[in-house]
Amino acid sequence: MTPDTASMPAAPRTLRVLIADEDVEHVRIVRDMLQPSPRFLPHAARNVAEAERLAADGAFDVAIVAARLWLDPGSTLVRTLRETRPDIAVVLLLDGQPGFEAIPSLKLGAHDFLTLGQFDATQLAIRLISAVEENRTLRRRDTMVRWLEREARTDHLTGLYNRHAFDERLRETCANLRGSHRPVTLILADLVGTRLVNQAHGHDVGDDMLRRAASLISRAIRSGDFAARIGGDDFGIILPDADLSVGRLIARRIAQEAERRNLDEWADLVPVSLSFGVATGIDCTSDDLFAAADQQLAGRQPGAAVLSILRRDGQPEGPSVA
Repeated sequence: MTPDTASMPAAPRTLRVLIADEDVEHVRIVRDMLQPSPRFLPHAARNVAEAERLAADGAFDVAIVAARLWLDPGSTLVRTLRETRPDIAVVLLLDGQPGFEAIPSLKLGAHDFLTLGQFDATQLAIRLISAVEENRTLRRRDTMVRWLEREARTDHLTGLYNRHAFDERLRETCANLRGSHRPVTLILADLVGTRLVNQAHGHDVGDDMLRRAASLISRAIRSGDFAARIGGDDFGIILPDADLSVGRLIARRIAQEAERRNLDEWADLVPVSLSFGVATGIDCTSDDLFAAADQQLAGRQPGAAVLSILRRDGQPEGPSVA
């Protein structure tokens, strides 16, 4: 590549256009405007079913959709474009009363609208390109918002959720299960000796211990469980629809995996030792459940999976700490 060619701007990408309109004449008008331009590659759907199939399977950049199809409550085309293929920009083709059709259509997720007979090929090209760019901008913004939300809920040292996300999830889980008499179990795990390790070996070694403890927890929990780092060396694990036996099993699984790794691949590293407090609640609040698990955790020896039951229905099922 020569310096001259390297400095030349890249040629605009060809945009694939899906035309969804059951009126053959409307399709012909739009296609005749687009075909002479190398910037567009139009493809017309013969009916709504074909438009849905092409939208779901094809690599289109923008769809020109008849407004009456977009507003039809019985059509799944809107759902396909909004939920399955949000990467496709939508421009509506109006043939009735523009002011009446445009407002509800745009509320359904369309990016722009054109009134048949009131635009030429140049205007059509400009509006399609603008719709594609607007959709890309919105998607980039949504991606950034989701990334920021995830960052705000993530503990960056361990990759687990942070305390804010943990408190939120515990409240939601307890509230959702309250009144159903279904249990929720909370495991609190304390990584033992981090302060001494930080003093003797430095914070890098202590941080490595935290990361290794987080990896143990991540491997031991179920897919529907929720693990977070909730303090300097503390972890919280929420087990929805899990009774005491499941909490006991997972706590022991974490402890056993720590012991195995300490003797194997971590033999030359500072060993990971955890202390556990486990509480199971039925129809309880998040504060009560956390307090029960925290009380069991306090003052326990490393590796001791201490268990507690917290109930509201008056039926004894183990020691009550409420």
